[in-house]
Amino acid sequence: MTVDPSLKGPDLLRAAAAEVRSWKGVISEARGRQVQWVAGEYGRALAHADHPLDSEAEAGNVFRRAAVDAYLDLAARGELRVRRSAKAASGDNSRQTRIEVLALLAKAAGVYADLPPQPDPARKHPVPKRARSLLRTSLEEVADRSDALPGQIRMLAIGAMVVDTGARSGEACAWRIDDLAPSLEEVRTVRRPQGWSEAEAYVELAVLSGLSRAALRRWLTERHALLVRVRGTATALWVSLHANHRGGHAVPPGTPLEPRGLYRAWTRAVEQTNQQMAGEPSWVPLPTRMEQLRRGVSPKTSPAPRQPDAERAVVLLDDVEECGRALAGVRRHAEPDTTEELEARLACRKALRAAWVEGIEHTMQLSVLVKAGLTDTADLAAAGWEPALLAAIDRATGWGRPSKANDHLT
Repeated sequence: MTVDPSLKGPDLLRAAAAEVRSWKGVISEARGRQVQWVAGEYGRALAHADHPLDSEAEAGNVFRRAAVDAYLDLAARGELRVRRSAKAASGDNSRQTRIEVLALLAKAAGVYADLPPQPDPARKHPVPKRARSLLRTSLEEVADRSDALPGQIRMLAIGAMVVDTGARSGEACAWRIDDLAPSLEEVRTVRRPQGWSEAEAYVELAVLSGLSRAALRRWLTERHALLVRVRGTATALWVSLHANHRGGHAVPPGTPLEPRGLYRAWTRAVEQTNQQMAGEPSWVPLPTRMEQLRRGVSPKTSPAPRQPDAERAVVLLDDVEECGRALAGVRRHAEPDTTEELEARLACRKALRAAWVEGIEHTMQLSVLVKAGLTDTADLAAAGWEPALLAAIDRATGWGRPSKANDHLT
């Protein structure tokens, strides 16, 4: 469906932007923001003295090469910014985004767009193996410090996981508590390569290192304390450390970080840590840009479904319940750490992982285990659950102990 062909100038661009943003499953949230940005920017260009068109321009003229080139030139010079800044001009990355968005706007308007060729992206050299090793060593040095501040603990967890997964900042920001495996040994990442639509996204599982697991345990404890003033559910893995303002309203600590906030949080913590650790014999400064963490990374990954299959989920949950019941029986009637108990633990952990890989929510698995007789933290830890993650799940749902989750579900 295209926009009203009688619309002109800024009205046409706004309508085209609204149409593009309505393409659910095709346009990501980030791309939607870019579409709104370019439409508004081009609308201001039509009111600029140096643009050949005006606010009465028809769709066919708006997307002609001369008009597009004039808009891109004004934008590159920083003439179309709502707020002036010290760095007024924009670079090739912004130009490429504008051209991509203009193609979408023209499609929504139902007209041909005569667009300039997109600039070739700058080649990003991978971080050499030696540098990656030094990077991990620096992260380990932060992990060994008992006096690390909350921001550094969060930085450590982010850095270690990005090194293990190669996740982009937007992908890392999208991690939720349910994306962590019960044992914290793996993480689920929804991959959204740059330029891909939402419908093209796919899911990968990546193995987490011992450093990532240790960092996550520390961060989940800090995160729990930050959520005291946050009401309702709390599922985002990365949250703010301090009160802030958003949309003119005050927001408390523990609010989910958005990609830009995550990027700024990383940069601040790295700069602080690099200053603090300067002069230490083995210290190699951490990179202030998150992009540098993932260059050259070859994570151990495997594919996973985006949504669980209903029939398979029933079978997997039955297996979890059966293994949980067997483990509960052994723990009640046998000596601890016997071969029988160790085998029951291993079977339960395999069943839990299979259910998690399928995408079955943590609360569903926990309710089944409680029903099977594993009712306290020690029982669930024996089944393969990391206690720090259990506390995060309790806080995420607002139900308290898993037994309450079971009551809710039944």
